[in-house]
Amino acid sequence: MVFLRVKPEVRNFFAPYIHVVEDKILFPYTLENQIVAQEHWSENGVRIPVGKGMWLVTDSLPVSVTNLFIGHSASDILCFCHYYPNWVNSPCLSAFVSLGLLPTKEQFTWLKTLFPNAKIHTVFDVGISGRVADCKVATWQLGKHVRFSLVDDHGEFYCNKKKYRIPVSIFSLNRFEKLSGIRAGIRTHKPKSPFETFYQSFTNTGKSKLAHPTP
Repeated sequence: MVFLRVKPEVRNFFAPYIHVVEDKILFPYTLENQIVAQEHWSENGVRIPVGKGMWLVTDSLPVSVTNLFIGHSASDILCFCHYYPNWVNSPCLSAFVSLGLLPTKEQFTWLKTLFPNAKIHTVFDVGISGRVADCKVATWQLGKHVRFSLVDDHGEFYCNKKKYRIPVSIFSLNRFEKLSGIRAGIRTHKPKSPFETFYQSFTNTGKSKLAHPTP
């Protein structure tokens, strides 16, 4: 099982928050302390849920957490920590959360209240959905409302009653911040080319195996 190649200290840190069923690794997404969905990691790839639930991991009191990592996928966060295990070293003052394929402002607002002293990090994919998610988190961090859309190979957003267009090929949080004037101070983490996610980098697979929502 490819999962067993994850560094032991990383597997041990996340072990209380995952379930192993036959040849699958399951990550429970909860809402109000109830499991509402599961992310699946198997030899056939990863299936990520869509919904209001989230997969949340922390080894510290929320008020003492200094770094909060937010992503689309629990599997991707696990693979990110395989490459950067310092974030789970003891004493661990980090928290990790997967919001599923369609993160919402409500999810982020709840996290911001829970972890009032945490610096925000994002671990979204390199594709346009991940880059837009970076921008959404930046706006939510400051309590701003910005509408995003994809039109004719351009990312469009409306901010302060103005419309801006950025070609998808160069769309990024940095360009968004320069145009909008929004500076949220979040830190983004992306895998090295040619991979779109840390999961793909770790398993050396293509994007076709990743973003399939759970029915």
